[in-house]
Amino acid sequence: MSEILRYDKVEIKYGDAVAVSDISFSVREGEILGIVGESGSGKSTIIKAAMGLLGEGAGVSSGDIIYDGKSLLNLSKKEQLEINGPNLGMIFQFAGSSFCPVRKIGTQLYEAMRAHSNISKEEFKERVSELLRKLGFNDDTRILESYPNELSGGMQQRVGVVCAMLLNPKVLFADEPTSAMDVTIQKQAVEEMVRVRDTFNTSIIIVTHNIGVVNAMADNVLVLKDGRIVEMGATKDIINNPKEEYTKKLMDAVPRLKR
Repeated sequence: MSEILRYDKVEIKYGDAVAVSDISFSVREGEILGIVGESGSGKSTIIKAAMGLLGEGAGVSSGDIIYDGKSLLNLSKKEQLEINGPNLGMIFQFAGSSFCPVRKIGTQLYEAMRAHSNISKEEFKERVSELLRKLGFNDDTRILESYPNELSGGMQQRVGVVCAMLLNPKVLFADEPTSAMDVTIQKQAVEEMVRVRDTFNTSIIIVTHNIGVVNAMADNVLVLKDGRIVEMGATKDIINNPKEEYTKKLMDAVPRLKR
């Protein structure tokens, strides 16, 4: 498998404050990487930087983020839009906040696909209905005709997963994607993300506090503390035989879920 995404000594600042520093790692095609660490360690900052989603006053102050041989830094808005979606996708922690509250879910999902492809409404309906059913919805037509506020937080989150997967991106970033789901739906979401990887050779970077989710789907794990990499390696090694004291404490502090 060849490398598709690389962070090279990346430092990210919010104003004058350094959020993460000296971040270097790579992700291969079809690889699932889990990023874990306590709140405020910089997990979400790292993945948002690749898609230009850090917000005003924040940015990569040194280093580089390279996708498929091309730097993702200093892209024009047009270039960013061409890459985000069909190449880089994002599942947000609170999917409901990414939807327009006064427009129906189906309309918003269809426009997202039309921005990057010439898909017909019939093809769209077939694709989105299949994904909705796989994530536990047995009333896909009602979901597409609903406004965001008519769905619960967990339902919004599942729709957010569907939205990110519709375009089959080459790299899928997932920011705490299962945080608002019950255990049964978490399992379905994890299985669907793994299925996307297996079917389309999609690379996935998942940020999560849930070690059970990491254990169930990640090939490798990166451990962050205070914006720096503490430890990185194969999932089974990090979870079962961590070398660093911080990683040991992190693993001891969370409940274990079997693979």
